[in-house]
Amino acid sequence: MLNRTRLLLYVNVALFIYSVSEMIKVLLVHNNFFSQFFNNLSTNIKTLTTKISSTITSWQSLIYLLIFALLIFLLLKFWRFTFILLEIISALLIIDYAILFIQHEVKYGSLFVIAVMVITVMNIWQTSKDSNLL
Repeated sequence: MLNRTRLLLYVNVALFIYSVSEMIKVLLVHNNFFSQFFNNLSTNIKTLTTKISSTITSWQSLIYLLIFALLIFLLLKFWRFTFILLEIISALLIIDYAILFIQHEVKYGSLFVIAVMVITVMNIWQTSKDSNLL
C-alpha cells in the first residue's frame, strides 16, 4: 500500500524525469558536446533495435514494458545509487545549460525548468531521508 511519503517520492521522481526531458529538448537544439553525445547514443540504439529479428519485433512492446518494469524495480531496489544518478544527471544538465548561457546561445527562458529540476531533486532527497531510504 502506498503511503503519503512514497507517493510524494514517486510524484517528485516523475516530475524530475519530465523536467529532465524538457531540458534535454532545449539543449539538443544547440550543437555542443551534449547534443552530439545524445544523437550518437540514439543512433546506436536505433541501429541495435533494427537488427532484431522479425519474430522478436512483434513482441517489441511487451519487451519494452518488461525492460521498463525491470528498470523501475532496480531503481527502487538500489535507491542510493539511483539518487546519485539523479544528482549526476541534473548536474550535467545544469553545467551544459550554464556553458550555453555563457556562450549566449540560450536565454533565461529555461531557468524555470532548471528550478523545477533542482527543487524536485531537493524534495526527493528530503523525502528519501525521511523514509530512511538514504
